[in-house]
Amino acid sequence: MTKDEVDNDHEKGKVPKSAKSEHKHSNKNILRRKSSSSKKLDKPKRALSNHGTKTFPTKEHKGNGPNTKDKNRPNIKIKKKKKYVLFGTKKIVHDPKVIGCVPSLPLFYQQIIIPVRDRHNYNDITKSVGWDSNEILAKPTVLVVGASEAGKTSLINYLLREKKGYESHYDVVKDYKSSFTHIAYDDNPSLLRGADAVAAKSWAFNEMTRYNKQKNDCQFQFFQYKHELLQDITFIDSPPISESMLGDMDKDTTGYYPILSNLIRKVDLIFFVATSSIVSTSMNKIISLLNPYNYKTVFCLSKSDQYRSLADLSEDRKNFNNYIIASISSGEPKVICTYFKGILPCDDMKEYVHNDMETLLAKIKRFPTQYKFARFKSLQIHMLEILYIAFVHHELRRKEKTVGPKGLLPENIVEINKCFDDIPNHDDFVKNFSKLPEEVFSMIDKIKPKSVLIADIDCLRSFLLNDFPYIQAVAENEPEILVKFLLPLSDPNKEPEQPKKEKKRVIKEVKLVIPQEQPDDEEDDDDDEDTKNSVKPNEQDKNHKVIKLNVSAFDKFFKDNNL
Repeated sequence: MTKDEVDNDHEKGKVPKSAKSEHKHSNKNILRRKSSSSKKLDKPKRALSNHGTKTFPTKEHKGNGPNTKDKNRPNIKIKKKKKYVLFGTKKIVHDPKVIGCVPSLPLFYQQIIIPVRDRHNYNDITKSVGWDSNEILAKPTVLVVGASEAGKTSLINYLLREKKGYESHYDVVKDYKSSFTHIAYDDNPSLLRGADAVAAKSWAFNEMTRYNKQKNDCQFQFFQYKHELLQDITFIDSPPISESMLGDMDKDTTGYYPILSNLIRKVDLIFFVATSSIVSTSMNKIISLLNPYNYKTVFCLSKSDQYRSLADLSEDRKNFNNYIIASISSGEPKVICTYFKGILPCDDMKEYVHNDMETLLAKIKRFPTQYKFARFKSLQIHMLEILYIAFVHHELRRKEKTVGPKGLLPENIVEINKCFDDIPNHDDFVKNFSKLPEEVFSMIDKIKPKSVLIADIDCLRSFLLNDFPYIQAVAENEPEILVKFLLPLSDPNKEPEQPKKEKKRVIKEVKLVIPQEQPDDEEDDDDDEDTKNSVKPNEQDKNHKVIKLNVSAFDKFFKDNNL
């Protein structure tokens, strides 16, 4: 495939533009400093560091996307060859319009993202596990998290319409309520825990079992049973968290905190469930984890049935909203009032709360379609983290060779941030991950910084600028998929009416009416008009032959004709 063929196909919407071109470069050309003998520049480019910034002459580049000059790419001088759809020696030509947007992502992730992720030790620095194909292709997943006794499990049972609770299908689940429980579909109930969960390689979240504690302490377990809703959606029920757990939990290397922080990165919808008492707790530490992922989080003020008036409920909702805002910096929180048992005392409260419950149900109803946009956003944040760590590593590596402070100065961070100016949603990312440079530097004794590989960085940046937005745009036009399961009503005390099944109509007999030929009679022309129209009903029947066919007649016909 030639360059022109690839370009033409992309313009027609057939093939996403390649994120990578072949490059030949020398290590001495990578982000090198400008010497005193450098020639006058035509158009300066920014270097990663502001400390003694050097620039290079550049030529206008005919890129693969709208950002043809790519002004904010790191200060790199490379020789470009013909632009083919190549990744090393492999072609990636699959079209998300043909195979689907989500199924198109794993190969891109493997070829473009993993090389940069692994080179710069993303997993160790962020104390997380990167995505894999199973997670990218996993069913839409809902995480329910919150304070102890807030109603987390009640929310899941409400959506499943489980009166006895999902735990009743496998009683041993009740013995391990200190663990995260992933609830998914299978014909036969089973609970995988400990070594069994680690060995379940087909489980999408298998990699997170590395953070399991031992024996009966906090683990990530996999529970499966037969339920219609679980064919479309999976749920993760989180263990209760107490005030005593919130102290130094961010220092834990196993158990609740690392499992939760990994799940927040990867699930598609988060319900944070709490009561009004949360405002006097330290649960804001958990809310801070949700800050970069506010776009997929719904905050539920639970147990609305315990209020006696709408005024009291509205006041606590306002306080809950303010408590959340104090811990997040990206956008307004989505707050709804919920209840899963009990009775609301007055009509105005019913209307108020039931409207919120309808919002919750509508989100679940459309979740098999809408989840993909949350997953794309989560993957984008993941890619930006990887790219940012690579740039920080490169700057730290450069400073190792210079005289002076080895850490990052504020001006160094400003220049790194400028490398993201042309990438969508970079403002929110830089604001939400402002502590990322510190996290990278804190690991410098354990993880030696490496300079970036320019071809890999160019590839990842181009994918973020061109191919990834293209895939997202295609996803907007994919057909809508709705939950098939009959969801509960906004009033949890009422059962939804089952749709009436149409009765099958059974044909017991078939009548064939065959007209009979009548002899011509010229005298009929002389008859009076009244006489013509005075034919009696029984005389009309004589002009037709009726044949009745029943089941036995059809059976005989098929038998006689060997059919």
